[in-house]
Amino acid sequence: MMKYFVLSILFIISSPIKNISNWGKGLAVVQYNAEFNKSNSVKNLQRLSDARVFSAWIDKHPELKELGRIKSVPTIIVYKDGEEIRRWEAGIMMNLTITHHDVQEYIDELTGANKF
Repeated sequence: MMKYFVLSILFIISSPIKNISNWGKGLAVVQYNAEFNKSNSVKNLQRLSDARVFSAWIDKHPELKELGRIKSVPTIIVYKDGEEIRRWEAGIMMNLTITHHDVQEYIDELTGANKF
């Protein structure tokens, strides 16, 4: 639990989102990346619905690499109530083949939004 508390504090410092004090409740999507690989970030994650979205820059906050157990960038992790439930990691080419639509589809499965 302390890990998630520290992680949430770091997000408060680095996130452009002003009110994230409750990021550990419900669904949160975090994209871990580094400035040198910014061009390979998954685009349009801010369009996701039913989840809060954060960017975690491991070069600016190296402790995030360890806390998120990040082995490659970009990595996208979906957390539910502060616990990791899904992860997508880049391969040797340092990019992901998923889109924000793929992440939204997963969120919709979790929330039941795809049933309508």
